[in-house]
Amino acid sequence: MSHLIDGLSFDVPPSESQIIALADYHRKLLDEAIFHQEIHLGDYCLAQRKRVYDFASHLTPEQKDWFYDIYNGELKRIADDDDLHPADAESGVGMFAVFITLVIIACILYFAFVRTLMS
Repeated sequence: MSHLIDGLSFDVPPSESQIIALADYHRKLLDEAIFHQEIHLGDYCLAQRKRVYDFASHLTPEQKDWFYDIYNGELKRIADDDDLHPADAESGVGMFAVFITLVIIACILYFAFVRTLMS
C-alpha cells in the first residue's frame, strides 16, 4: 500500500530513506517560503504538519514513534545554526534585564518619594 505526501510516495510502513527525503523536502519548501511575502509561515508549517499527522495516523503506535523520531531527528540535523543569535546568548539576558529594571524602579522611588519624605 502506498500513500502520497507532498508528491512523495510512501510505503506503509515507510522506509527510513523515504522519511528522510520528506524531511529534506519540507525543509527545502520552508526555505523557499521564507522569501515569499504572500505566504504566512505559521499556516504553511501547520499545513505541512497536518499532512504528516494524517499520514502517521495510519501507522501503529510503534511505527508512529519511529517515524517521528526519524522525521524530527532529520529536521534537527539539517537545521541551520544562527550565528547571529546563538541559543546560549539569550540565557543571561533575562536576569540582566530584570536587574536593570529593578534598579531603575528603585531610583525612581527613591528620588520621587523617599528623598522628599526625609527632607
